This record gives sequence, C-alpha cells and structure tokens, in this order.
Amino acid sequence: MSALICTIALLLITPTSLSSELASGIVRQGITVALANRPPAALTTSIQPADDVARATAVLRAVFASAERGDLAALDTLYAGDSLTVVEGAGINRGWADYRDHHLGPELKSMKNFLYRPLEIVVRVSGQYAWATFRYDLKGEMNGRQLDNVGRGTAILERRGTGVGARWVVRHTQTSSRARRATDAPAS
Repeated sequence: MSALICTIALLLITPTSLSSELASGIVRQGITVALANRPPAALTTSIQPADDVARATAVLRAVFASAERGDLAALDTLYAGDSLTVVEGAGINRGWADYRDHHLGPELKSMKNFLYRPLEIVVRVSGQYAWATFRYDLKGEMNGRQLDNVGRGTAILERRGTGVGARWVVRHTQTSSRARRATDAPAS
C-alpha cells in the first residue's frame, strides 16, 4: 500500500507531460490515475497549505512593490542573500550584492515614474520550497527612453526557519519582457 501512496504522491508533483514509458508502466501495474493540471482540492491542501501559498505570494508582491519604490533595504530582507540567482533576458546575477550593486540598484536610480506591477501570480508549495509563475507590467522612463513593457517570470522561494519565525525568501527569478503591443491589455 505504501508504494501506491508514493506513486500517487509522485504523480501529484510530477509535470503532466509524463513519459509514455512511465505512464504505460503505471497502467500495466493496474493503477489508474487521472492526470490533470492540478490535483483535486482535497489533496492540494495537504501538499500546499493555504497559509504558505499566501505568504509566498505576499513576498513576491512585496518584491514588486519594494522595487517600484526603489527600496533596496526592503529588498534586502526579501531576497536570499548569497544564494540568490537572477536571470533577466540573457544576463545573470549571482547573489543579492551582485544583483543590487551591478544591476537593480543602477536601474532604479535611473528610473523615473516607475510602475512595476505583478499580475496572475500562481504559487505552488512543496516542503521548504515554493515556485511561482507570474505576469507583470513595467512602465517608466529610463535615461530619457519611455518603457511600457509586459513580461512573464518564474520564481523559486525558500522557507527559512520554523514555526512562527519562518519566512519565505526569493532564491531565484527569471524574467523576460517585451514592449507592449496594441493588442496587450493596458498597464495596471
């Protein structure tokens, strides 16, 4: 019975694009499992407690709001220090100090009328880690150039600590954006 439970648990955290070998092996063993993009609500609760999803989502919203305000001190508490990686387009920063000093800080100093808003944040939690996908609007003026971009991103968060003192920090982000097209929704 425990093998069946482990198999079902594995299926809940495995992407739905299972290899045909794995899927046919499951069927050969007489186990029928309906695969969907999301597990049933009753199972979701045990895998990703609502409070963890809400807290991880709040951290991501705080990252956007802090960046919009240019508040590097607040961002210092939201990012994972030396274990942070940030990928934007073809560039990568390793560690909060590298990202802050060589990328984000200079960008924020040169940005005027900055709007940076997250949309459609979807968070999943498993144990000490959470991952998220999101869309975002980025608008402002940098070095005399008008920006009005739409973007998508992913983030990986880590829960540090236990109990009441536990907090989520961002370990990794990947974002990319393009200029807003006439067919895109207006900035939020």
